[in-house]
Amino acid sequence: MALLIPTSRFLRAFPSKPLGLSAYLAYLALAIFGILGSSPQLWAQNAVPAIKMQAAVRIAGAVNAQPLNDRDVTARKWVRGLIQQELNAIQSVCKLNPAQAKELLDLIETEWKSKFAAVFRSYSEANQRGGVDFEFRVETAVKNWMREVDAITEDQRSNWNFELDSRNALRRRIVIGKMVSDAEGKFGLSSKQMKEVETLLQERWKEAWWVMYRNGTTPETKFAWISTALSDAQRTAGADTSAGRQEYYTSGGSTDLPSKSLAERFQIADVQSDESIQLQTLPAAPAKPQP
Repeated sequence: MALLIPTSRFLRAFPSKPLGLSAYLAYLALAIFGILGSSPQLWAQNAVPAIKMQAAVRIAGAVNAQPLNDRDVTARKWVRGLIQQELNAIQSVCKLNPAQAKELLDLIETEWKSKFAAVFRSYSEANQRGGVDFEFRVETAVKNWMREVDAITEDQRSNWNFELDSRNALRRRIVIGKMVSDAEGKFGLSSKQMKEVETLLQERWKEAWWVMYRNGTTPETKFAWISTALSDAQRTAGADTSAGRQEYYTSGGSTDLPSKSLAERFQIADVQSDESIQLQTLPAAPAKPQP
């Protein structure tokens, strides 16, 4: 019984310890008490609370293992789909051999969840506002992974960088072309002015404009940006606050991205990531209590 006293003091001295440690110490104290007890009945009386405490710990652990919410799962599938899409393009442009493909796939399969943790968190938050630029983040991550694979040659990296630059140049042409068209409709631009406005918008290009356009919105062509290309009459019309302002054009901002199962491995041609790399498995939903 003397051994139980310091044990009880020890437990009272650590009221803020995590549940797992407290439960273990409680179980230890009860076990000592049971061993020193003078009868089997006394042992049974003290063993029952310990068993209940262990069950409580298991229940608390089960509550903490909640399944991912729907938005989080959707974001992860989109990221995997975009990564696989990039891998297909890499093979088309760079012609990786099996060894190169294997090293790249293993690296991506190992790191993709940690690289995009902030993206998943941002998209799954209930108060999340605005769109998440999945495409740009995936392109940036894959570009960095390409640099980290020693087996990939400099020529292959250069070819891929050229592909990305060409892709972005085409995106700028698409978005700015729509913005110039909007300005032409509002101010009645000549062909010369349209070229000047295009140049002015090229100088102000922001990657966010493509994200807006990708989600169905055309960025506003602000008067102040293009006023130097306009005539006096056009400037007067643009400066008229009573005239109707140009608004954002939107189709609702729906997102349509490629999706890939969380249980399906990344692949380049006939090469897949190594079987030793564990794929992400979603936590099972807690079982419904029986009536």
